[in-house]
Amino acid sequence: MSRYYEMIFIVHPNVPEEELSVVTDKVTAVINQNKGEVIKIEKWGKRRCAHKIKKCAKGYYFLLYFMITPDGLAGLDRALRYDEKILRYQTVVLDKEKIDALNKEMEDKDQEAEENLPAAQETPSEEQEIS
Repeated sequence: MSRYYEMIFIVHPNVPEEELSVVTDKVTAVINQNKGEVIKIEKWGKRRCAHKIKKCAKGYYFLLYFMITPDGLAGLDRALRYDEKILRYQTVVLDKEKIDALNKEMEDKDQEAEENLPAAQETPSEEQEIS
């Protein structure tokens, strides 16, 4: 049975900005390989750490919401532990209120995207053109 999780991970500050998407794509791929589903990724940007991690005072912070089985989570943990570009990560199980809020946010975003789509333009019928 899949569970909802929230994970914050910190990428090494020496990783170029262009390669940050490669790191997030790799994390997403590992989740998908373990029969999981990424719900949302937020890039918080380069921030100062509360304390030095592996001699680094700064890092690129990411917040990730996803669904995965507990066995898949073990595979994700193994992959992140050996990735040199990721300084630190922490994964927690989401509680019911947070899951509901996340689902509502995603529904609102979907509705907003549908409202912003341009309306299909109607072509006049032949009868209207003749008259």
